[in-house]
Amino acid sequence: MLPGALALSLLAGACAPPPPGGIESLEALARRGAERRERALAALEARLVLRLEGRATGRLPAVSVQARLAVPDRVRLQARWLLGLLVDAAVRGDTLVAWMPSQRLGVRIPDLADSLGVREPALFLGRALAASWQAPREAWSAATPDSQGVRLAWQDGAEAWALTLDRAGRPRQLELARGERSVVIAYPLWRGAGAAAWPARIELADGAGWVRARLDIEDAHRARRARRSWFAMAIPENVAPLELDDLRRVLSSHGGVR
Repeated sequence: MLPGALALSLLAGACAPPPPGGIESLEALARRGAERRERALAALEARLVLRLEGRATGRLPAVSVQARLAVPDRVRLQARWLLGLLVDAAVRGDTLVAWMPSQRLGVRIPDLADSLGVREPALFLGRALAASWQAPREAWSAATPDSQGVRLAWQDGAEAWALTLDRAGRPRQLELARGERSVVIAYPLWRGAGAAAWPARIELADGAGWVRARLDIEDAHRARRARRSWFAMAIPENVAPLELDDLRRVLSSHGGVR
């Protein structure tokens, strides 16, 4: 094949709409999968391995995490390592409460949405875990096909969103930018097929390089119902909880956030 013809062939392949059935079929496939995963978030239990690194934390050892979710407003995360419970954290509505027993350190962050720069933090975390993101219909009408699937972009108020999907309608990457803040969530590995597929690995990074996280999901299943005991977490009465500015000072003194 002549070099020019080869280049044209590769370009045509990269721009071809994802088979089978074109954009409309892919949209229906993507919505079915996202809606099924979203329904699981009403009472989800998951086990995963978390690895963190970045300017805020340095490179930390991997920890096992038990996650329980009842979106849109409740999340409980318990991180353990060889010596036992490392962090017990709960998000209820717009407030984060966390307890680190080995440090006798409690944290309480109200107005979590403003601190993180995302609306409805529990729902955002759940959708990140389930990859249940859905683009509005107008984004599909301006979709950009590529050789691996499709890219969708849209604006929601002050937020700029971009979602790339593979040919099976599963998210490959989500990008969210709001002012100077941004976050990228990638889904390089999946387990299962069709609408029953679930992310097997999630990679998350903020645009400033403060933190990068890799989550390897070992198990995720929907429970019959969310139990009140899942979210029954409190800081001991004799511990005065730190708020966000206090926590930043503690981390800075230990070589973390600057």
